[in-house]
Amino acid sequence: MIRVSDLLRRPLVSLPETASIREVATELAKNRVGLAVLTARDNPKKPVAVVSERDILRAVAQRLDLDGPAMSIANSPITVMDTDPVRVAAEKMRQHNIRHVVVVNKNGELVGVLSIRDICFERAILMELASTEAPATP
Repeated sequence: MIRVSDLLRRPLVSLPETASIREVATELAKNRVGLAVLTARDNPKKPVAVVSERDILRAVAQRLDLDGPAMSIANSPITVMDTDPVRVAAEKMRQHNIRHVVVVNKNGELVGVLSIRDICFERAILMELASTEAPATP
């Protein structure tokens, strides 16, 4: 079984919850990733929100002040445990129609971000996902 932690290869982009939209956009571009995690002021290992490329694009389209708070465009993080099987992450992405999940450890501390790209480019993972029985839809 392939675990989420086995796929964490891309750099984690995290900023304090006080970051501006522009700061988040700069870090996303610099690191060539699609999601930044905003962390608690008093604990940089505690994820409180996420900002995606799509959120930045919407902010630009709505002509928001890019020096304004990133929390104004942020969303609640969808998390998985680092020990979870990859299929758990893939299912959460499908359920929530998202391309990234925040990875935490057993203490709820930030470990990384897993993207749909990380899953799709691994043949072994695709084979494992294809071999598991699909859950019944309500």
